[in-house]
Order: sequence, then structure tokens, then C-alpha cells
Amino acid sequence: MFHVKELSFEQWDSHWQQVPKANILQCWQYGEAKEQAEGWRAVRLLISDNSGHPIALAQMLTRSLPLLGGIARLNRGPLLLDELPVDQTIERALEALRALLKEARRRRWWVVQIAPELPDIEPVLMGLRRMGLRRRPEPAFASGRLALGVDEKSLLMGLNGKWRNCMRKGERLGVSVSHHEGSGPEQDLLIGAYAELQRSKDFEGIPETLIRSLAVQQGKSWQFNLFIARGENTPDSEEPIGMLVSVRHGDTATYVIGSTNEQGRQMQANSVLLWQAILHAKRFGCAWFDIGGLSTVTSKGVAEFKRGLNAVPYALVGEWRWYYRPW
Repeated sequence: MFHVKELSFEQWDSHWQQVPKANILQCWQYGEAKEQAEGWRAVRLLISDNSGHPIALAQMLTRSLPLLGGIARLNRGPLLLDELPVDQTIERALEALRALLKEARRRRWWVVQIAPELPDIEPVLMGLRRMGLRRRPEPAFASGRLALGVDEKSLLMGLNGKWRNCMRKGERLGVSVSHHEGSGPEQDLLIGAYAELQRSKDFEGIPETLIRSLAVQQGKSWQFNLFIARGENTPDSEEPIGMLVSVRHGDTATYVIGSTNEQGRQMQANSVLLWQAILHAKRFGCAWFDIGGLSTVTSKGVAEFKRGLNAVPYALVGEWRWYYRPW
């Protein structure tokens, strides 16, 4: 039987260093940003075995509703602290989820929505259904990870040849990239460009309030990176030709936002920006670069661009819902 307890920041952060292939949605700072921007309350939990050995971390986003009780969301958790073979990973993660649902009853969370960090395979589906979870119709999350544990030349040569040539063309055309960390005056340029992209492509994306909250978070396990591309003769006072946001969170960095204008697209600024973000993650000691989503709902152009990185794909089991019925 597994046991659950709530953690302080210092306790969580010490365990977070052990998480392999960490994802941004379970990072403490992401929970802080969701609290500040959207009014959720983040609850950080440690799941341990009978001997007290730490097994997994889970960050739940919760809300209390008058008369209805509490609701909770677990997005891409729990995260195991040890990297194990697939069958053992599934068994441990499902047992950790059982412990979390027991904790949900104790805390009177009447509805729990879960998108587990588990693959879309039959043993996982069976295990979730046995716990009384019901699958939701929303498209499941999928993405890819690029391993950064090789030298830069090998990393570059592992990319698709066409993608690599586009990036080199951008460098020849004089695309330059500057790096800015955290919140600063450059953030308004990002917000404006991203809002225009949302309008032109007609998608919801990340709310401005959440972007600003993510940018101000701090900690040794967190780094909000803004990369800005300009042409060879473009002064800083003029509009950039492209921008990209990546976030480092533990052993992984994730591609969060990318935006280029017409000039930037002609000059292949998107490829230069992404390559610089990948190199930055590698130089800061990350083991992985997550391409930030590549599923059935990803637009054709974006999907083709991301596939050019030849990242190792992964697909998760999707959204599930659980109801607590005390009667």
C-alpha cells in the first residue's frame, strides 16, 4: 500500500531533481503560475511505499465550488522518481494513482480529472478502468523528446536534412538571435506577436496572464527563456522577425511558443530560433528537449516543422474522469 503526504517547496524541489524526463505541467513553478493567473490552488503530494521510500510526485490543481465540493486536476502525473522498465513503470504509476484517488476521497474532491503520464496501451487502459475512471473524448497529448547527451555536431547531424538546410540558410541570410531570461521589457514584444498569431491562425493558445505569470517564476529548477530573432541589419528598435519561448524545468526543456512574421518565415528564422533554444538547453545541462506537442490536433505546417527534429515520439493515454460518490 502506498501513502500520500503534502510537501513544502524545499521538500518538493529536492525530490524533483530525481525525476527523469520531467514535464513542465508538474513543475512547482507551473502550479504557482496557474494560481496567480487563473485562481487554481496547487497541492503538491509525495507518494511513498510502506517502508517510507519515495515513489512518485503529483501536483494537483484544485478548486472548491459552493455546494458542489472540491474538484481537482492531475495533468501529466504522477511522476515516478526512478526510471524503470515499462511494465514496472505502469504497475507503480497505477498504484500511485490508486493512492491519489484515496487521498481525493479524504480531501472531499468530488470530481478528479486526470491525464496520466502513461502510454496509450492496453494494460494502462485496463488499469484506469478498474479504478472507476472514465475516458474523456478530448484528443490525447503526444509529443517528442530530443536526446541532448551527444556533442553539438552529432545533434545537428541527427536532424532531418531538409530542416538542417533551412536552419543553415537562415544563418547565411544573417538571422541573429538574442536570449532573454525571465520577465523583462522584451515580454511585451512577445505578447503582441503571440496575440497576432492567435488572431491570424484562429486558435486559443496560452492566455496572456499565464504567459506573464510563467515568466516571473524563479528557482534552480526553472528558467523561462525568450529568444528573439532579427535580420542582419534590423535595429533593436524595430519589430523582431521571430520569437520563441522555451522553459527549462528539471532535466528537460520544453518548446512553449514560436512566432515569426512574413520576413522571418522567408529568412527561416523559426529554424534558427529553435536550434538556438535546443543548444541553450544542452549547454545548461538538460538531458532532453521536448518539442512541445505533436498530436492529431497539431496543424500540418507546425507538425511538419517539428517532425524535422527527428525527436523520439511519445503518446499518452488521454483525459480521464473520476467521481467520488459517498453514498
